[in-house]
Amino acid sequence: MSLGISSLYGGISHLINKNPRLVIGIMTVLLIAAIFTMSGLKFQSTSDQYLDKSSPEGLRYDQYNTQFVSDTFILLVQTSDTTNYELMQDLLVLEGEIKRLDYVSETVSIGDVLKEANGGILPQNQVDIDYILSKIPDSEKNLLVPDSQTSLLYVKIKQGISTDTSVLILPKLEALAGEATLPPGISIEITGNTPYNDELQEDMVLSGITLVGGAFILMTIVLFILFSNMRHWYLPLILLAFGLLYTFAVMSLFGVEINNGAIASFPILLGLGIDYAVQFHARFDEERRYGKSIAESSESTLKNTGPAVLLAMLATTMGFIAMFITPVPMIKTFAVVSIIGVGCCYLTSLFGFPALAAILKYKPKENEQSKAVVLMNRYSTFLEGIVKKVSSAAIPVIVISIVIAYAGIHVDPSIPIDTDTKSMAPPDLPAQLTLDKVEDVAGSVTPFPLYLRGDDLRSLDAVSWIDKFGSYAASTHDEITGFDSVATLVREYNGGKMPLDQATLDTVLSKIPEDSLSEYLDGSTEAVISFTTTILTLNEQNTLKQEVADDATWSEIPAHMEVYPTGDFDLYTNLMDQIADSKDKMTMLGFILIFFFLALAYRKKEALTPIVPIVCIVGWNAVAMVAIGLHYNPISACLGSMTIGVASEYTILVMERYIEERNSCDRNIDAITKAVQKIGSAVTVSGLVTASGFSALMLSVFPIVSSFGLSTVIAVVFSLIGAIVIMPAVLTLVGSAEKFYGSKKGKTA
Repeated sequence: MSLGISSLYGGISHLINKNPRLVIGIMTVLLIAAIFTMSGLKFQSTSDQYLDKSSPEGLRYDQYNTQFVSDTFILLVQTSDTTNYELMQDLLVLEGEIKRLDYVSETVSIGDVLKEANGGILPQNQVDIDYILSKIPDSEKNLLVPDSQTSLLYVKIKQGISTDTSVLILPKLEALAGEATLPPGISIEITGNTPYNDELQEDMVLSGITLVGGAFILMTIVLFILFSNMRHWYLPLILLAFGLLYTFAVMSLFGVEINNGAIASFPILLGLGIDYAVQFHARFDEERRYGKSIAESSESTLKNTGPAVLLAMLATTMGFIAMFITPVPMIKTFAVVSIIGVGCCYLTSLFGFPALAAILKYKPKENEQSKAVVLMNRYSTFLEGIVKKVSSAAIPVIVISIVIAYAGIHVDPSIPIDTDTKSMAPPDLPAQLTLDKVEDVAGSVTPFPLYLRGDDLRSLDAVSWIDKFGSYAASTHDEITGFDSVATLVREYNGGKMPLDQATLDTVLSKIPEDSLSEYLDGSTEAVISFTTTILTLNEQNTLKQEVADDATWSEIPAHMEVYPTGDFDLYTNLMDQIADSKDKMTMLGFILIFFFLALAYRKKEALTPIVPIVCIVGWNAVAMVAIGLHYNPISACLGSMTIGVASEYTILVMERYIEERNSCDRNIDAITKAVQKIGSAVTVSGLVTASGFSALMLSVFPIVSSFGLSTVIAVVFSLIGAIVIMPAVLTLVGSAEKFYGSKKGKTA
């Protein structure tokens, strides 16, 4: 440690010891300000979590949704007779009420179709109803009456109305549906993208509160069991609460929106944040036991633990920084929140603990043989035994560890990636259950759109290509059940035929109502072909998308046109490819960043010793995932780089203490033993408390988050093993090599 760093931390210690109440007062004022500031936090939409809206794909996605997609609410009507006259009449009355709502452009039900086919009057005779139904194409009828017990009523919102606005209609729509006069035994459920996202956001808030609360409870229990040998064992929890609230405030100030990535990072911040506080607390208690005054203990703690924890924290951020190469915004948010959080928690512990210790006139517990003290004494003896055994068999330990890690790194690419939307939302989400019912009877409600861009999409060659390609794709791929485009409208308004010249086409286009035409053609530069499909898995969707895109490439697209898949169909399949492409790159970049950071920060041969256990831990994670059957998802895709960050925290703390103890020990093994004994207990406490914080993720109702929770608990346990078992083995070999080359130089001299 340089004299400049030592002087800096000594100056901070002097400042805190001189004005401890002022420091706590400032922290309290900042806390109150943080509580008010965090009210500005906003939630991110689903598409914004998974797609960078500044990328070409993101711009096309937004343009497609703005120009061609109008929000639609679906009312699922469960009945014993879908064509009952009384029911259809009551639904028409309900539609009349719904049409009066702001921003509603149209409502469609089977009653509307029957009225239109019967001269504007709903037929009352069942024979007439059945006759008209027999004349309606099955593809159209199944969208409204998919089976004998299900009727669907569509509420379409005006184009250009954002979901932030259309969501305001939902409570009114629910009220109208609940108050509607209907025959006995009829039930109505509301679904669609907006109800789904609205419920998802509410569950996200509740889940976040549950996770943070659950993590605090679990960490309190574990901290009490393992850390109650320290006086005021609860102080790390208080400092953690301060750090977490500061994090929320900084997020709000910088406009960081909450998404699944942010929620997943909160328990991680709890774990790392309490680790910093435990390290300061344990070292301060140790210094006080040596008979030093509070001021002396504070100075010694800040001079030694302050820089060590800072370097460990910066090393941790290297793993988080590596996540910025991914194109997935949710993972970037995870990294941003994690970096903000560890910084806030470190500063809170650095200034907060010495101030609280001075105010409380901290005294260590004297010769108290409580269960916690006995437990930690036994654990310290256990660690001493571990170091001796590991040091005597350093080479076999390292070789076996690396072999297992190599196996994990080798099988890691074969671990499946799960980006299915049903894996990202709570399985019992009412809107999801209703949507599942709709899809079970009516097929997929997620269209597969091709976005077209060109100079003149009203030209005959453009419309003819759209017509031919739509028909070709629908006839070639069994998964496609139908398609709609400007060409289908042209055929509808031209007697089922395509015009043979531009003049005829222009005449037909002029006859099509603008409201209908705008759904598939915007001006003359943008258009869309919308395919409907059967219910497909994500892999099947991805295969279909690629095949149709290839078909388009080979279909002699007019030179002035460009064709791109887009919409939610493309969003989730593209997400799977992005994760596969960036997952290993994040891990590799994490290794590179941590390597150069350690080399530059320490400039000693010992500086690179943490790399060995970190590599082992990353490999072990993959072995555990295969053994348990875990899959990667949009959050756990960053597990490799995140593990690098967390593992470096513990291994660097062990290395720092080893370097400190080596100056006062004659033998290398004694320095390793003392380092592991003194720092090992604190690392284990903070590690187990961290694991308990991570385990709170498993309480999440979001499968994507709970699965990540299990993965991170495993990673933390392996990180502890790496710090307590692998690091002593590596340090033993480094010490032996140093002794060997030192003696060799002596003989040469």
